[in-house]
Amino acid sequence: MKGFFATLLIVCGLAAAAWFFYDPYLRPVIERFTGAAPMTDGNKVITDAKPASSAKADSPKPASATGNAAAPKPTAPAATSATPAQPAAAPLSELEAALEKKYPMPEILPLLTIVDQWRKIPANAYPPEVTSTETIPFQLVINGQAVGSSNVAPGTPLKPVRLDGEQLTIASLANPAMSTVVPVSKTDFKQRIEARYQQFVETKRKEVETKRARARQIIAADPSKLAALTGKAGAPAAPSADPGDPRFAVVKASLTAGEAASVTLEEATSFVWNGSERVGGEFAGTYDTVTVHFSVATIFGRFPVEYKALLRGGKVHAWIDPVTEDRI
Repeated sequence: MKGFFATLLIVCGLAAAAWFFYDPYLRPVIERFTGAAPMTDGNKVITDAKPASSAKADSPKPASATGNAAAPKPTAPAATSATPAQPAAAPLSELEAALEKKYPMPEILPLLTIVDQWRKIPANAYPPEVTSTETIPFQLVINGQAVGSSNVAPGTPLKPVRLDGEQLTIASLANPAMSTVVPVSKTDFKQRIEARYQQFVETKRKEVETKRARARQIIAADPSKLAALTGKAGAPAAPSADPGDPRFAVVKASLTAGEAASVTLEEATSFVWNGSERVGGEFAGTYDTVTVHFSVATIFGRFPVEYKALLRGGKVHAWIDPVTEDRI
């Protein structure tokens, strides 16, 4: 009996050893001789009752037995903040290009350049009046003696006289002999200049737009006028190199007399003799004409202007716009 138990223990020990060493050592040898498929992770039957989440974490999902593993989903292109390319602006038509050249938008100097950062304000840029945010005490001084005084309430119109740094000299409109100095920040001096500047800029822009619109209207009604706008209407004489050319004497006299609005003889840069031509509009008829180019100076910059003088009977009959033929 003891021999039987001893033999049984030896057999069980060998079986346990065989089971322990089977997977790492014996299985490859047996499979090499039998041709059996190896028990890989891809064909292994899972008998453990593991949670799905645990199994997923332990090993990656195997490929299918046929080798047709699902292809990975394409990733969406990374978002980009680059701005899409804008289409190129359409080229200007011959008419619009000619209008921009004939009636250019003025290049107006920045206000702070005009007033030199508020250090040097042109005399004609001063507003005619300002108001104060505080009561202003005035003294009437005659021959260095104070002979009277008065207080001016906030909001009362006052005359700006001179700006020195941050100090503004102001005078009473009722009695200019009464003046005083106040901080410019206590008045609307700068604000009035800024408002006047903005109004000027807007006015000049509207003037140009109005001229362009009027020229479009004229050319739409009479396409032959486009030649006058583009400078292809015949071959006018070149600007006279002789400032004493007698043909321009009556034109200069008209400018000196102020018959052409908003321009002066000193601002004329060239004169062109066009000879005899027929014009329409208010002054329809046949005239000798002279085109005069000007560079108009203002406190806001210089602006090119072109007018046409209509000559008849040895004098200037009228001034018109060369394209629209409207009265100047």
